[in-house]
Amino acid sequence: MKKFIQELQRRNVIKSGLAYLVVAWLFTQVMDIIIPAFHLPPSLLRILIIVFSACFPFWLIFSWTYEITPEGIKKTKSVLAEHSIVAKTGNRLNYIIIACLVVVIGLLIRNTFFATAHVVEGDEIAAVATDDKSIAVLAFTDMSPEKDQGYFSDGISDEILNLLTKVPELKVISRTSSFSYKGKEVKIKQIGEELHVSHILEGSIRKSGNTFRISAQLIDAKTGIYVWSETYDRKMEDIFKIQDEIAEKVIQQLEISLMGMALTSSRVDIAAYNLYLQANQLYTQYSSAGTTNAFKLIRESIAIDSNYAPAWTLLSNLYYAAGFNFTTVPIEKAIDQGRIAAKKAITLEPNSAGGYLALAIWEFASWNFKAASQLLDKAILVEPDNTGIISYKAIFALNSGKLDSAIDLTLRLIELDPLEKRYIFNLGLYYWINEDFNKAEKNLNHYLFLAPNSSGANCIMSRVQLSLGHLNKAMNYIEKEPDSFWKLNGKCMVAYAMGKEQEANNLLDQFIADLAWPNIADVYAFRGEKDEAFKWLELALENGDSSLLEILNYPSMQNLWGDLRWNKFINKLGLPEDHGFHLD
Repeated sequence: MKKFIQELQRRNVIKSGLAYLVVAWLFTQVMDIIIPAFHLPPSLLRILIIVFSACFPFWLIFSWTYEITPEGIKKTKSVLAEHSIVAKTGNRLNYIIIACLVVVIGLLIRNTFFATAHVVEGDEIAAVATDDKSIAVLAFTDMSPEKDQGYFSDGISDEILNLLTKVPELKVISRTSSFSYKGKEVKIKQIGEELHVSHILEGSIRKSGNTFRISAQLIDAKTGIYVWSETYDRKMEDIFKIQDEIAEKVIQQLEISLMGMALTSSRVDIAAYNLYLQANQLYTQYSSAGTTNAFKLIRESIAIDSNYAPAWTLLSNLYYAAGFNFTTVPIEKAIDQGRIAAKKAITLEPNSAGGYLALAIWEFASWNFKAASQLLDKAILVEPDNTGIISYKAIFALNSGKLDSAIDLTLRLIELDPLEKRYIFNLGLYYWINEDFNKAEKNLNHYLFLAPNSSGANCIMSRVQLSLGHLNKAMNYIEKEPDSFWKLNGKCMVAYAMGKEQEANNLLDQFIADLAWPNIADVYAFRGEKDEAFKWLELALENGDSSLLEILNYPSMQNLWGDLRWNKFINKLGLPEDHGFHLD
C-alpha cells in the first residue's frame, strides 16, 4: 500500500484529482450565476454536477495511465524515467491548485461577509440573521408564446404566497413588495437585501390550452445559490395540487415544522378559476372600469362554480370598491350585497380570513364596531401575517383612539411590506396624532421623498410644522400640496395660525362649500370655536362620515376637551368599551 501511494504521488494522480475537484467547483459556481441570468433551465446545473461526478473516476484512471511529455500524451509505462517530466507537471498542478484555492477562499470570505443583510431604518440598523425563516414570492414569469397569461402567472404565485402566509413560523413578504420587481432586472441578492428576507421563490409558467409547465426555484438570497428547483408538466386540473406541493417543498427546505397543519388550496372548477384570476387582476388595478369589468367576470365564475369562497370574497370587495371608491353602485345596495357575499364566503370556508376581513369592513361601514372588531380578531388568527388584515386592524385601532396599537401594527406592516409607501405615510400621520412630532416629520419627509406629488401628504406635513411652531415651513408645505381640497384645508389653518384672520375666514367660507363635515369641524376646533366645531361633528355623525373617527384623534380636538358636549358626543358613537378616545 505504501508503494502504491508513492506511485500515485509520483504519477501526480492525487494532485490531478484535487485540481479536477477545485476547477469543477469553480465552474459550477460560475454556471450558478449564468443559468438564472440567461433564463436557462435550472436542471442544467444538476446535470453538470452529475457529469462532473461521473467523469471524476475516469479522470483518475487517465492520470494513472497517461503522462504528459514534450512529445504529447503517452502511456506512463512506455515513458523512460530519464525522459519523464512528472516533476514539472506536478509543479504546474500546484500552481493551478493554489490559484483556484485562492479564488475559492475569496468566494467563501465574500459569502461569509455578506451572510447577513443590513437595512437602515432611521438611526437603527436591523440585521437579518442567516437562519431567518423569511421568504419573498416573486411574480412568476409568463412564458406563454402570446404573453397573454400574466393574470394566470400572477394568480398562481399569489396563491402560493397566500398558502405560505398560513405558516406561523415563516415571515412572508406581502404581494405589494414582492411583485414590485415584476419585469425588472434585479439581482436576487439585492431583492433579499431590500426586502430583508433569507430566501426568494421565483418561477415561470408556460400555459398552452389545457396543459401548463411550471418551473419553481427556491434561492438563498444571501448567496444566490439555488436551494431547490422543480419543473412540472401537467394538465390544468392539477394546478391546485402543484400549488400545494410547491408550498410544502419550500417549508421542507426551510426546515419548518407544520405541526400537523396541511397547506391545501381550495378546489374549484378550472374554467371558474380562470375567470376568478382574470377578475382579481382587474380588481387590483383600482379603477372604475377595471371594477366594472371584474364584476362581469366574477359573476360568470360564480355561475360556473358557486362553491369557491375566494370568489365570493372578491365579489364582496368589488361591491365595496364600486360603492365607496367609484360610486358606480348605490351605497345601500353595495352594503347589502357586499355583506351577503362575505357571509357566503365564510359559510363555504369557515377559516376564510378574506371572508372575515370583508365582513369586518362592512360592519365597520355600518358602524357596528364591536362586530367588526371580533371579525378582525378571527381573521388575524387564521392569517397572522396577512398585511390586508393587519392594515385594517391598524386603521380600526386608530378609529378606536388606540394610537399606540395603530403605530405598532404599522411598524409590523412596514416589516412585512417594506416597499409599500403608504404605510410610511400612515406612520407619519399616526406619530403626529400621537404628538411625537419629530418622528412624524422624519417619516413624512421620507414619504414625500418617495412620493412628492401624493395627495394630502404635504397638508399633513404642514400640520406637523404648525404643531412644531414652524409657521413659515407650514406655509411652504401647504403651497406644495397638489390636491385642491387638501390645499384649501391646510391654508385655512396656516393663515389663522399666522394671524391673518380675514384671509382665514375667507378661506374657511370656501372650504365649507365642500361639505366635508369632519374636516370643517377640525378647522373650527383648531381655531378654538367650540360651538361650530360641535355643530359640524354632529353633522358628520348624522351623515355617517367614517373619516370622523380618524379626525377625532387630531391634536386640534384637544381644544374641545373639558366641554360637557365632548363626553356626550364620544359616548354616542357606539365604540367598543375599551376605546382609547379621551374622556373628561
